[in-house]
Amino acid sequence: MSKFDEFLNLKLILILSFIFILITNNYFSYNQSLIFGARDGADYYLIANHFPNIPFDILQNHKAWRFIIPALIGLTAKIINIELYLLFRIFVFIFSIMAIVIFFNILTYLKINNFHIFFLTSFLIFNPYLFRYFLACPTMINDLIFVNAVQLLFLGILKKNRFFYYIGILLSIFSRQNSIFILLSIIIVKFIFKKNSVLKIKDVIISIVLFLLFFSLNTSFANFYSEYNNIYSFSERFALFKLNYSFLVFLEYNMFVLIILLPLFGYLIIEKKNFYLNKINLEIFILISLVVFFTILVAYAGGPVITGKNIVRLINLAFPLIILIGALSINFKRHSINSIRFYLFLLMFSAWSLHPTFSKVKIFSIFNFS
Repeated sequence: MSKFDEFLNLKLILILSFIFILITNNYFSYNQSLIFGARDGADYYLIANHFPNIPFDILQNHKAWRFIIPALIGLTAKIINIELYLLFRIFVFIFSIMAIVIFFNILTYLKINNFHIFFLTSFLIFNPYLFRYFLACPTMINDLIFVNAVQLLFLGILKKNRFFYYIGILLSIFSRQNSIFILLSIIIVKFIFKKNSVLKIKDVIISIVLFLLFFSLNTSFANFYSEYNNIYSFSERFALFKLNYSFLVFLEYNMFVLIILLPLFGYLIIEKKNFYLNKINLEIFILISLVVFFTILVAYAGGPVITGKNIVRLINLAFPLIILIGALSINFKRHSINSIRFYLFLLMFSAWSLHPTFSKVKIFSIFNFS
């Protein structure tokens, strides 16, 4: 074989990389997860455990809105007679693998060189606040399903596969209110490209109908089982502009963003000689960029007081799409594979993944990222 033994079998390397995450990860109990970053999970667990006989006025409104996935998990647990928290963990494992597989398929469809597929997929697998977080705190599965949904939707658009597209739409609606930005982005690009759009008017209309139907259902459920509060009112969503924080707090806020984005930017800088601008599908590029922009804007605009350390988790909702923006706009030239360089990067990825809370390996425990 040539080219570093056909790059040591790319799929095997990625499988072993994910196994490394599984072996070195912490797996919190339900009570521990509430302490270490999954307070929202208390509402999801309550829905799953008691649906449809949920106590009134206990749930927070915006979390009750996302009831469909926890309810389905709870019903499944009752039907197959399995411990509920364990089932949350099993589904997290399944959807983690699905996220990697879908992302790998997108990169393969874009005909990216194996060397760069490894690196781009590694940014996903080794992200210290992505799969590690969900494996440690499985009740937060709604966020992980949203990550799958946006990827599946764009895979459907790229391959002109309506099944993938609509499953992506539905999963995004079921999992988070952020899905409204997907619909908004779809409407914008359809308006811009009109008849030249890859999206048929029928797809846009059906998407609008699905959003209206399930947004109404979710809102009705949330209003029935909870009372609306202004924690996520318009003014609080843009609390960044209230300037009620110090410069040091603002600096720390931005450092959390850099934890997940700097390695990707560093890679693009290091490998810039192997890139050249690609002739892109402008519509898909704009569509992905809009979804990323809206998702990050709402998360970031909450500022250090409202969003706080959650900024990392919320930006990660769009992290695969951030990588895909680069994959669409940059042509990754074929790369001569150097074994020393490869193992060095693999070691750096592994170290980057060692979150001080969610990893068993505590080399970064002096930092408080949870």
